[in-house]
Amino acid sequence: MATQAQQPSKGTGKKVTLAASIGVAASAALVALTASQEGVSLKPYNDRLANNIQTVCFGETNVAMRSYTLPECKQMLSDSLAGYASEVRAITPGFDKLSDGQKVAVLDLAYNIGVPNYRGSTLRKRYVARDFPGACSEFIKWRFVAGKDCAIAANRCGGIVTRRELEAQACRGN
Repeated sequence: MATQAQQPSKGTGKKVTLAASIGVAASAALVALTASQEGVSLKPYNDRLANNIQTVCFGETNVAMRSYTLPECKQMLSDSLAGYASEVRAITPGFDKLSDGQKVAVLDLAYNIGVPNYRGSTLRKRYVARDFPGACSEFIKWRFVAGKDCAIAANRCGGIVTRRELEAQACRGN
């Protein structure tokens, strides 16, 4: 979920598409993963897992809160992910040499937890060090939401654990 504080800044330069940024195959895989884990709402709602922040489409919080069409939401997601790709590339030396799965995993995580959280993470440090077995095992550690461990069923946020498992699998090339 892309919150206002987490969103990459909008540049004034030419807009780069997600496919141009990370490749067609990785782009398609990233959009599919992120969309499947975010879910879609064409009308704004209060996201209970994010302190009731107004949210629309595939987790967007930094847009006008109004009703959107599905094609508008899909374009918005692709544009947001392109911004995240730019930000993550800038703070992850060697990003362009990553496998498609490694790109998909880290970009979905950054979209969900925010670039500032990714920047300070052990996971990023392991990506930079090219310690991919270690990096891939770090994804599941990001299973907490608002101080709640989403691995505990009673906390009703188990989708986060599933998402982290999918990211770890993508990181490993599965």
